[in-house]
Amino acid sequence: MTENLENGAPQRLAVDIWLDVACPWCAVGERRFEKVLETLPFKGDVDVRFRSFQLDPSAPERSELTQPEYLARRGMDPERLKEAGKHLQAMGAELDFHFDQDNTIPSNTFTSHRLIQAAAEHGVQGAVVDALFSAYFEQGKDVGDPAALKAAVVAAGLPVEVADAVLADPAAFRDEVAEDIDQAARLGIQGVPFYVIDNKYGVSGAQPEEVFEQALVQVYTELNPAPKLAPLTGVVGQDGEVCGPDGCAV
Repeated sequence: MTENLENGAPQRLAVDIWLDVACPWCAVGERRFEKVLETLPFKGDVDVRFRSFQLDPSAPERSELTQPEYLARRGMDPERLKEAGKHLQAMGAELDFHFDQDNTIPSNTFTSHRLIQAAAEHGVQGAVVDALFSAYFEQGKDVGDPAALKAAVVAAGLPVEVADAVLADPAAFRDEVAEDIDQAARLGIQGVPFYVIDNKYGVSGAQPEEVFEQALVQVYTELNPAPKLAPLTGVVGQDGEVCGPDGCAV
């Protein structure tokens, strides 16, 4: 860090975000995080990397169930689901994001994660994540359908030949996804979204914007403390008029 500061280059801040495409609170958290990051004066010094996590690795590649039916089969109370849906819609409206839970199609998200991993190599990971959230929760797209996945990620900026290659090869980026999931387990991450800042600080859940701002500012300031001024070695010129605790010289 000292070398970077001496060269005038600030220490960059790394943020790793574990999420799943099928996680509504991940969509809320990502919108809140992005909104905060855009307001920070050091946003250009923040490196964000999205990491893979699967809420239901056993989910079928394609599902014939609606989202409420799928969640009910997983033991979630229908009335609580309705209330949760209303709450999500209210949260989404504040972020210009429309949750359409009734038309969401549950499916396995592993292929989505492989495409997100590929997007990191092409500098469009954030855009691809946002596009997949929108496809899944707003547009009712089946993210187990290769055609739907391709349309979403290519529109977000992933080169079409890259999307085709990943979708054609089940092994492409499979190890990277698996490593992220294993790392989450090693870190004790049991739910998403989960944010790891500077490889040291964890933030769990779709926190309010002020929490994200406080965490980012605090850690960035720790990495890049304000330079300390050296003691003065002398005073140039005669004493001029000044103001002090007892008033101003006249």
